[in-house]
Amino acid sequence: MNKELLLKYISGKASQQEKEEVATWIDADAANLKEFISLRKSYDAFLWQDTESLSRKTKKTFSLRPVARWVWQIAAVFVVAFGLNYIMIQAFQKENVEMQTVYVPAGQRTLVTLADGTTVWVNGKSTLTFPNRFSSRTRKVELDGEAYFDVRKDPEKQFIVSTAHQSAIKVLGTKFNVKAYKEADEVITTLVEGKVNFEFNNAGQQPQYIIMAPGQKLVYNSQNGKTQLYTTSGERELSWKDGKIIFRQTSLRDALDILADRYNAEFVIQENVPHDDSFSGTFTNRNLEQVLNFISVSSKVHWRYLNNNGTAGKEKIKIEIFI
Repeated sequence: MNKELLLKYISGKASQQEKEEVATWIDADAANLKEFISLRKSYDAFLWQDTESLSRKTKKTFSLRPVARWVWQIAAVFVVAFGLNYIMIQAFQKENVEMQTVYVPAGQRTLVTLADGTTVWVNGKSTLTFPNRFSSRTRKVELDGEAYFDVRKDPEKQFIVSTAHQSAIKVLGTKFNVKAYKEADEVITTLVEGKVNFEFNNAGQQPQYIIMAPGQKLVYNSQNGKTQLYTTSGERELSWKDGKIIFRQTSLRDALDILADRYNAEFVIQENVPHDDSFSGTFTNRNLEQVLNFISVSSKVHWRYLNNNGTAGKEKIKIEIFI
């Protein structure tokens, strides 16, 4: 893959067609993902070094005194001192701010560190968009997919996670998980620590908010505007971050849904497969075959690949479930 194209993608300057080309390349091979992550780390390191160098140079050579005199001279004529000063501040803040995008292929996860020190685990089939530095009174990122946020506390700057479902999660410093895929109707937020202000539109499209407490999971349906609040330990909701799959008396259909999402697989279930089988177990960094073999041993269910023995490349792995 052309490194110039990868850098355009990382810096947020790639076109939609180029984004799709890079995403396809990342999905094709684990080595490609490794190369992408390595390049991104190098880019971030260069960006921080360049920003610090520019900051030191600016402090040595640039003085605000001539600028201030010019602002006040103009203000004396137009009587808009505050407005001009505000515009100038905004212009300085926006300088060198670029949007960056991280896409994680299905079946993978990656750790991203934002400019303020906030860390974000991004799940597979997810896209996180964020600025290379936060310059305004808020710290805003956009999420399509699932991510776990450990937000660095800053009372002066609110942290906002915006989703595609006219909803937003607003915090100052906390730990929480958000699952909000564009193609799904539900936005699921699980709070581990701190406090979260979940904003959404109700059935009448009127803005509302719910303040969450640690140990709560909120499910928001973007189609009907309804919300449900549950108590949870967070173990199952956050298991993906640690490479775990947890079944707790989980039905076969639900277990296969979890595996389909985690491993980018499609299951074809024969009609005679029973619905009442359930499974319990915890799997850490196991491949799909190992989990399916556990299911087979624990029940009468069998499985087999329908395409290329699990090496379908760009296509989803297709598996038949039968008796």
